Amino acid sequence: MGGHEVRYLLDTGVWLRAVNELQTIPAETLRLLRTPGELFGLPAISLWEVGQKVQAGKLPLPKDLPRWFSDALAPNLELLPMTAEVVTEAMRLPQFPNRDPADELIVATARVHKLMLLTTDTKLKGYRHARIHYFTPVSETKK
Repeated sequence: MGGHEVRYLLDTGVWLRAVNELQTIPAETLRLLRTPGELFGLPAISLWEVGQKVQAGKLPLPKDLPRWFSDALAPNLELLPMTAEVVTEAMRLPQFPNRDPADELIVATARVHKLMLLTTDTKLKGYRHARIHYFTPVSETKK
């Protein structure tokens, strides 16, 4: 199991959970994230999304943003750039369920790189034009 090629793309919310709220990830998905040798893609737009949340005061971090990025960009993550191909794909997504440009770019990144998108975004849950692995976060009350 695992390997040296990227097969999964983490959306911003899953990346944040994996770094800051590991206890909210269900056991099955956590096993996948901890698979030895498994590499995960992370769309570059996720860095911007985190920065925006921090700047707006919606995401408190235990350290300053550059140090948080340094720690959060783990060795098993490959940062995938926003390329002309990704932007073009984002503009062509059929029947996209919302008008969030970051979500469009994340899904387009998954499609261009032929990756399974791991997400907790209910708006993307049933999107049939991309390979989506949706999971419901474990709530604090279920512990």
